[in-house]
Amino acid sequence: MSKKSMAERRQADAAGGPRNGRPAPRSNRGGAQYRRSGKGSSGRPWGLIAAIGGVVAVFLVVIIALELTSGPAGQDTQVLPAPASVVAAVTHIPTKNLDQVGTGDVNNPPQPIKVSTPKLTLNGKPEMLYIGGEYCPYCALLRWSLVGALSRFGKFSNLKIIRGSATDSAGQNIATFTFAHGVSYSSPYLAFVAREMYSNVPDAKSPSGYAPFQTLTKQESQIFSTVGTPPGASGPGFPFVDYGGLSAQIGTESSAPGPTGLQGYSWQQIASFLSKPSSTPAKMILGGVNYDTAAICQLTGNKPGSVCNTSLIKQLEKTT
Repeated sequence: MSKKSMAERRQADAAGGPRNGRPAPRSNRGGAQYRRSGKGSSGRPWGLIAAIGGVVAVFLVVIIALELTSGPAGQDTQVLPAPASVVAAVTHIPTKNLDQVGTGDVNNPPQPIKVSTPKLTLNGKPEMLYIGGEYCPYCALLRWSLVGALSRFGKFSNLKIIRGSATDSAGQNIATFTFAHGVSYSSPYLAFVAREMYSNVPDAKSPSGYAPFQTLTKQESQIFSTVGTPPGASGPGFPFVDYGGLSAQIGTESSAPGPTGLQGYSWQQIASFLSKPSSTPAKMILGGVNYDTAAICQLTGNKPGSVCNTSLIKQLEKTT
């Protein structure tokens, strides 16, 4: 790889900066932010030069190996099975911890949809639609809350872990989950459909700066464009969640501190914070779990009662 190409790759941003025509993060309700969905004989000591050449060759081999495993410019592109301890922590959050956090640091919860849009269903169940990107730091934060909330209504199988963008100023290398790569969800109450529109593999030719991944259906694209575009914005952004056409989440639920509040932590460390309600990660993630739970309860007709018929969730349902 040439020095020029490496330098260019190191300049790749996570669709958040204005470089290379990529859109900057935009504000939404309550200051929430999201990512737009749219780059010879000279007397020289030849023995020393040969040794240096060998070192350079080894260095290049190391660089190539790193790019094969971690992606360009240090981007970790690995997709790994989620550790059992992490899965247990995020899918079995004690109710007392959720109650203690309450609304937490959430300042941009799901809001009622006020435009005409289809009421999503799948296989006779109300459908919850998620649209995001694996590189997106705002999506990285939201996925923790979504996994926690959805696990109160059903079960994930084959959960995978990834890291978000290595260069995004909104949060770098955020440890998170992905809803792609064979991840599935089952519930007697609702259907969950997830689309990761872009991977976390840098691609300079892509409008987001990352390789296109999963595509939307015609209906999903229409809903995303109609519901996922905030007032005053020129286009939709993610993360985006449509709760069966009843309410929607556009952008991060917590913008202070937002994804940077998870920066520098491993999956295990973030999972451990879920048992510490006073911690910043818990206030963001568990606060999001509570709001997401309320939105899902509206979708399922307040089933199951053991989850939906609590004073906290009933109160939050009035705002979603």
